[in-house]
Amino acid sequence: MAKKPRSLKRSAIPRGLSVSLAGIRAGGALAMDSAMQKLRGRGGAGEESEFARREARRFVAELGKLKGTYVKIGQMMALMGEHFLPPALAEAMHDLGDQTQPLPWESVAPVLRASLGERFAELEIEREALAAASLAQVHVARIRASGEKICLKVQYPGLAEVIDSDFDAVVRMLVLARWVQAGRDLDDWLESMRHHLHNEIDYRREATLTLRMAELVAGVRDGAV
Repeated sequence: MAKKPRSLKRSAIPRGLSVSLAGIRAGGALAMDSAMQKLRGRGGAGEESEFARREARRFVAELGKLKGTYVKIGQMMALMGEHFLPPALAEAMHDLGDQTQPLPWESVAPVLRASLGERFAELEIEREALAAASLAQVHVARIRASGEKICLKVQYPGLAEVIDSDFDAVVRMLVLARWVQAGRDLDDWLESMRHHLHNEIDYRREATLTLRMAELVAGVRDGAV
C-alpha cells in the first residue's frame, strides 16, 4: 500500500489544546505524586526525579507528534532554557528529532511559484526534496540559463500564521505543569525565545546574513560560504 502523502496540521486550536491537555496531565500527576510522597513520610527525591523524567518524556512525545513549530520550539528551549527549565524536561527536549517526512511536490510547488514569480520558470526544480526538517524542506534546482545548481529552502505553508499561537500553547503547558515559575526573568527569557523563533522563519534575513558572511571571509583561503 502506498504511503499517504504528509500534510501539515493547519489549525492552531486543536494543536494548542492537545499541548495544554498534556500540561494539565503532567501538572496533575506531578502534584499527586508529591502529595503521596509527603503522606508516606518519604523524602522521595530519587523517586520524584524518576517520575518527573517520565512525565517530561511523555510531554516531549506529544510535541514530537505535532511536529512543525512545536518541535523547533522544544529544541530551542532545550538549548536556551537550562536556567529556567527543570533538568528532566530540558534533557527530554534534547531528544526531539528534527528530521521529518517532506511535503509532496503538489503542496510545495504553489509556495515556490508565489515566492519566485516569473523566476519560477527559469528553474528546473527536482520534485523530490533533498532534506526536510521541522520548519522547511530543501530542493535542488538548476538555473536553466547557466546550468548552475542551487538549493531552494522552502518554508512550510501556514507557519507564520500559527507560530505565535503554538509558542503560547507551549508556555501554557509549562505553567500548567508547574515546570516554570512566573517572574520577570521568565518573561524576558520567553520574549527572547519568541524573537529567536521569528528569526528562524525570516529567510530574507538569513540570506542577507549569509551574503554578509561570504563577504567577510572572501579573502580567507580555506573559508567558503
